[in-house]
Amino acid sequence: MQDIEKMRLLVDQLNTATKAYDEGQPIMSDEEWDTLYFSLQSLEREMRTTLPDSPTQKVNYQVVNQLNKVQHSHAMLSLDKTKDINEVIEFLGNQVWVAMMKLDGLSCSLTYENGKLIAAETRGNGEIGEDVLHNALVIKSIPNRIPFLNRLVIDGEIICTEEDFNAFKDEYKNSRNFAAGSIRLLDSKECAKRNLSFVAWDVIEGLPNSNSLIDRLLVISTLGFYTVPTYRANGQTFEELISLIKLVAKQIGYPIDGVVFKFDDVEYGKSLGRTSHHFKNAIAYKFYDEVYKTQLLDIEWTMGRTGVLTPVAVFNPVKIEGSVIERANLHNVSVMKSVLGKPFKGQNVYIYKANQIIPQIRIADDINEPELFYIDKELLTVPTKCPICGHDIKITNQSNGVEFAICSNPACEGKLINKLDHFCGKKGLDIKGISKATLEKVCDWGWVNCLSDIFKLKNYKTEWIKKPGFGAKSVDKILDSIDTARYTTLDKFISSLGIPFIGQTISKDLVKIIPTYEEFKDKAQSHFDFAQYPGFAGAKTLAIWNYDFTEADKIYSYLIIEQAKEKKENDNTQKSLENITVCITGKLNLYKNRAALQAEIEAAGGKVSSSVSKNTNYLINNDNTSTSSKNLTAKKLGVNIITEQEFVNQFLTK
Repeated sequence: MQDIEKMRLLVDQLNTATKAYDEGQPIMSDEEWDTLYFSLQSLEREMRTTLPDSPTQKVNYQVVNQLNKVQHSHAMLSLDKTKDINEVIEFLGNQVWVAMMKLDGLSCSLTYENGKLIAAETRGNGEIGEDVLHNALVIKSIPNRIPFLNRLVIDGEIICTEEDFNAFKDEYKNSRNFAAGSIRLLDSKECAKRNLSFVAWDVIEGLPNSNSLIDRLLVISTLGFYTVPTYRANGQTFEELISLIKLVAKQIGYPIDGVVFKFDDVEYGKSLGRTSHHFKNAIAYKFYDEVYKTQLLDIEWTMGRTGVLTPVAVFNPVKIEGSVIERANLHNVSVMKSVLGKPFKGQNVYIYKANQIIPQIRIADDINEPELFYIDKELLTVPTKCPICGHDIKITNQSNGVEFAICSNPACEGKLINKLDHFCGKKGLDIKGISKATLEKVCDWGWVNCLSDIFKLKNYKTEWIKKPGFGAKSVDKILDSIDTARYTTLDKFISSLGIPFIGQTISKDLVKIIPTYEEFKDKAQSHFDFAQYPGFAGAKTLAIWNYDFTEADKIYSYLIIEQAKEKKENDNTQKSLENITVCITGKLNLYKNRAALQAEIEAAGGKVSSSVSKNTNYLINNDNTSTSSKNLTAKKLGVNIITEQEFVNQFLTK
């Protein structure tokens, strides 16, 4: 057994025995305890090393008034990052490299002089950090003294392992924020209770005769430091190596969010230089979307067509992957509480683009976390009054425990505008040219007070064409679109009604079973068990039962519903597209528009997706040489690219 491991074992045995003795349940005699104690004391003298929790040391807990800012002796920059393993391969070239866990904690630098720990600094902005020496002195994995007389500077990560975080996970959202907040506590006695760990991943100064990163980490491991597990490919692919690192991290309980690939030759790495953001000697392969820190400014509440208010986080702008992001949808009250805790102005939030598209908040600094005992913060709470009509907001708790904020006023203008927007939009009757702004105007003028009033707008044409921003041509275009939209299908009509949970896809499934509006209405009002149909259990059935068909009857009187084509027993065309998913892109020649082709594909039992994925069977594109994202994705995934004519000849009759 190595001396440092023996020392660790003795410290743990003595501390465990002391705790048991204090609790009145001794597990060893005084003589046994003394023998172990003197053995530890002798070993510490021999190695000139002491662990922070050694019983030979009197722990002096310190309380500081504030965390002082300190200038780093070396730049503590970020890492260049990628989610593409091919970029990693290109970056490494033919150089000797090592792979190591990218620990998900708080970067920290330790400095030793004459074997004594004299400084501990958080990364901060890379040039200036915070002095956390008082807390570093009580972290078990950070030796207070080491048998090394030269100046030694070590960079690493303050983390909390999964096992140690278990005792705190009900109070704190994630181990990263917990570790970052705990190391910055002003009272070191409180920090000591948090069971933090320091894991070293680089030696900055003190080992000039060693030019290998792995060798340097081996040296400091003999001094009592935990070092990050490192790997070299040994016949494995990069994917196999990454899987191995994930497995080992899970086994030892280290929180990680990627793998760092770094050149083993320290001097070669230095020769590559740096940018203002990162050194060029390493690259991080990220498992997750990159997060960006910013500050919460406000929470806005937008209303849906059913009166549900959706919280939207507004924050200082951040540039992510070429676009400036200022807002992120929080979906509902439960999600807001889960992500933000008790939100307040100035709260640090961490933004990312889900699937590199949709802005989301991954985590936030919670007001309950140790560094944020602020009494002067302006909390951002759920409103008690509707921001549109001023009526009371009620919080509803769904059967799955999800909380929603809903306006209690059935006549709220916000509900009407959003219902109209859905009714006229692509997921409804698809009335071209009538925007939400136009809907707000016709409501303000008193012309539209319910959905069916859309079909009465022609009565206001004379007044309408005189309104600012409108004219005869634009009004005629809107009225023509409204008249055209009267010719529709039953599924589009049902979808347009805005029945909760009954959207386009469910409506199409419904009309395959129930072919007329009258039958659908009768079944709904007689509380027919829709749950016997696939996909209609639970909330969907209840939503249909609770729907008031008074308005639907008025709308139906204006519409001309096209009857669905009946399937024939021997119609191979209808069966040929079952379990087939198609995506459509580019200009069409045989069909008027994509909607027309989509309708025929769906009538034949197929599905039409808006994007290309591994589940797509065909991409319909009349230009195979196109460089559109859909075309490129299809080629990358091996999806069949087929022309409109080829698709019709193979699957449809035109």
